Amino acid sequence: MRRILIVLFIFIAFMVSTVHAKTINIASSNPGSATHSASVAIAKLISDTLKLQARVIPHSGQSAAIPAVNGAEADFGIANAYEFFLGVTGTGIYQGQPLKDLRMVSVLYPIRNAFWVKKDSPIKSIADLKGKKVPGGWTAQKIVLYTTMALLANANLTYNDVVMIPVPNVNIGADEFMQGKVDTFYFAMGSGKVLEAGSKVGGLRALSLDPSPEAIARSKKHLPPMYPELIQPSESHYGIVGPTYMLSIDFTLLTNKSVPDNLIYEVCKVLHSGKKALTASFKPLGEDFWPEKMAKPLIAGEYHPGAIKFYKEIGLWPPKE
Repeated sequence: MRRILIVLFIFIAFMVSTVHAKTINIASSNPGSATHSASVAIAKLISDTLKLQARVIPHSGQSAAIPAVNGAEADFGIANAYEFFLGVTGTGIYQGQPLKDLRMVSVLYPIRNAFWVKKDSPIKSIADLKGKKVPGGWTAQKIVLYTTMALLANANLTYNDVVMIPVPNVNIGADEFMQGKVDTFYFAMGSGKVLEAGSKVGGLRALSLDPSPEAIARSKKHLPPMYPELIQPSESHYGIVGPTYMLSIDFTLLTNKSVPDNLIYEVCKVLHSGKKALTASFKPLGEDFWPEKMAKPLIAGEYHPGAIKFYKEIGLWPPKE
């Protein structure tokens, strides 16, 4: 009997150590992108707080990273709210290929997007991009097609009105800009690549959206969850040289339905209390991450049960706008 108990104890100890030794994989886009920087910040928070090894696995773009989460090749991934909608409904870029195992964990922060030009460029508005060289195609980051079409539509333009230069993802688009091959590039505010590009060309300026109801309605035809957000110049807002309306959309943390409930619960818990640590790691994420807004209503798809358990405990369930 004693020998049986010893064997049982060793087995239990082995199983516990195996759980604690689990590596958490977070799928992201390439370094320099907002999703990569946010993923690194979340991985650090998980590693430091839960004492689990968390690592970021870069992909060519979200069109590769999010299917990796759906296929259980990664535990977590970050995508904007519209990509989650297209994925779970099998529409748009995921037409006929629904990501049925994708689950929502948390709303993270609004990501602010724009076309960027050289600070001294004669291009003063999105409308001025007519006839200019603009990155497009986005074969490895297909969701960006919707955001760039929304930006162009804001000025009543389409890709037919510009000279589209094919690129696979936003990082390559920025590289093309730094090499003088395009007149503008698309990226999220606060990203490392924006700072790199600005340093290379002597400064940047974001092109403002037209905030009029008619212009925003044109944008929403391509990206329904988008909203205009007025950003004022400040030391932390690189490339914002005057009051500028950015195209904003919520970034979200996603997972696979097979990830254990207790792990998702613990990740939600450390996120909820981790604003200070997230800010230290990646300021755009931490500054605009609001714990009380982690759960928002979904048009389609489901929250992971582990997340629901946590949100019920802290009074965020059912979600409110």
